[in-house]
Amino acid sequence: MRTLLLLVGFVVAAWASDTSDLISQESNVEYNGKYHYHYELADGSKATQDGLLKTVNAEHDGEAVHGKYSFVSDDGNTYVVSYTADENGYHAVGDHLPTPPPTPLSVLKTLEYLKLHPYNPPEKQH
Repeated sequence: MRTLLLLVGFVVAAWASDTSDLISQESNVEYNGKYHYHYELADGSKATQDGLLKTVNAEHDGEAVHGKYSFVSDDGNTYVVSYTADENGYHAVGDHLPTPPPTPLSVLKTLEYLKLHPYNPPEKQH
């Protein structure tokens, strides 16, 4: 995952490297792996990301990242995506992104019934 995050960072940096379009830029990397970057482009695009190294469990370390980016589309609307990436995967949220349909009432009732009436199989007789 660290390689992917670094690759994304390099792609974003390369994309934002045309300084004629760059309005503002800031970045900070600390010795402990914590980092922050932000940039804004003349076309209205913006990106901010923060990350840190963390211990996932006794055997694994990893990164936890959260950020947000926005851009003005050809249709004139500004689209915003907030995201997190960690040991649980990548999760993006945005008003324009598809969302799963609501859980049917029959499924909710079944889950509630199962919670109130857990299955306890009888012990096997030998």
